[in-house]
Amino acid sequence: MNDNKTIGDFEDGENNLEIEEIIKTYNNYIYTIIRNLISNEEDIEEILSDVFIVLWKNYTSSTLNKDIRIRPYLIGITKNLIKKKYRDENTLESLDSIDIEIPDITDVSKLAENNEKSKIILEIQENMREDEKEIFTMFYYQNKKVKEIAKILGISNSKVKVKLHRMRNLVKKKFKERGYSYGK
Repeated sequence: MNDNKTIGDFEDGENNLEIEEIIKTYNNYIYTIIRNLISNEEDIEEILSDVFIVLWKNYTSSTLNKDIRIRPYLIGITKNLIKKKYRDENTLESLDSIDIEIPDITDVSKLAENNEKSKIILEIQENMREDEKEIFTMFYYQNKKVKEIAKILGISNSKVKVKLHRMRNLVKKKFKERGYSYGK
């Protein structure tokens, strides 16, 4: 994939955007980015469609400079749509996790590693007790503070901290077992 392609590179001779060509070229890449940040397939498909709709609307309203590099522009739209969706719904993914650096398309191994780490975390979550799942979800996906979780669940702050510590250690252990580092 050519990282230097611009919006203008996807215009036909009559200054019409060849949106189908853009979708064909970047669909899998944008899907992978979204999939590495969220896991709900319905949300992934919705955001993926919205990325190209936003591109089309911005193009037709003549707000786009034809010299803008398309890949970084699509990445920006993607991140903004994800943030907006979860800010509006205040559910699922932590907004902090969306601020992670998007790996370069040429670093396929990094994309695969991120995907595998996500699968490991989902496996761990599936095997958690219900109270642990609640704490994990509230802390990591709903961005709630320890004090807030303790109040909601009617337990002490220290109990929440201990459970989070144990869950982090379990994630570290599973990552190490499968040859991955924690926090990178």
